[in-house]
Amino acid sequence: MRIMDTRAQNRGFTLVELLVVIAVIGILVGLLLPAVQSAREAARRMQCSNNLKQIGLALHNYHDSVRSFPPGSLYGDDEYGWACMILPQLELSTLYDQIDFTAQAPDVALKLQVGVTDQVVSTYICPTNSMSLMHSPYQSDTQGGHARNDYSGSLGSGGGSITGMFGKIGTTYRTTKIRDVLDGTSNTIAVGEAYTEFQRQIDGPSHSNSQDFKVWIGTNNQHQNVVAEAGIAHVLNGTRDDSFASQHPGGVQFSFADGSVSFVSENIDMVTFGRLADKADGEVVQRP
Repeated sequence: MRIMDTRAQNRGFTLVELLVVIAVIGILVGLLLPAVQSAREAARRMQCSNNLKQIGLALHNYHDSVRSFPPGSLYGDDEYGWACMILPQLELSTLYDQIDFTAQAPDVALKLQVGVTDQVVSTYICPTNSMSLMHSPYQSDTQGGHARNDYSGSLGSGGGSITGMFGKIGTTYRTTKIRDVLDGTSNTIAVGEAYTEFQRQIDGPSHSNSQDFKVWIGTNNQHQNVVAEAGIAHVLNGTRDDSFASQHPGGVQFSFADGSVSFVSENIDMVTFGRLADKADGEVVQRP
């Protein structure tokens, strides 16, 4: 009778073989993970770009209705800017109608608009931004906080004058009309990303005002110079709270005055950047 050798049939993985398989799987995961993360960021960046397109379209619909773009401020540095004014154009008329535009002095009036300031406007939220959706911009705020805004309008290139798309209502400043954009709407920045967790990290949680935390009902969050006073550059993705910045790798997305959206590298020349922020300096530059 023939005796069968069953050793080959019962042979399993050796420890060495198991370790090799685990190593191969680890390598594959290591190769795939960056690709997955990159794909997710691409999707988030596309959503952010769509937000800016919606903002750009809303600005133009506002202009068609009012014959000008919205102001950067109704009263001063903190009360009601473009992000409030275009809510009806974003199909948020109900929220717009709840705002008491007669209330001034943000440390008293704005924080008391309970049920308004804490409303998150999804169009104003970049999905790449990892910050909390809510902030308490005022130290005495116990009313539920303020919803953030990840986008800021361009005040211009600095130098002590309003040279961008958004100024203030009043004798010194006026709203901008399309005819005022002499450098061309496709060459003039209107709105860009303005992530500013940097300032909170520097100054700590007690550092609190609407400029640093960028709430949509305020206006300091709209007033962003793209080149600082005295010629000191406000670099993209820098640490200043009055500069454009994002959490997207390598740059910031902008909506231009014609409603189109472009990604601008953080390595852009600051002179070129400043000229893109000015609507009528006569220095037309090649758009990135």
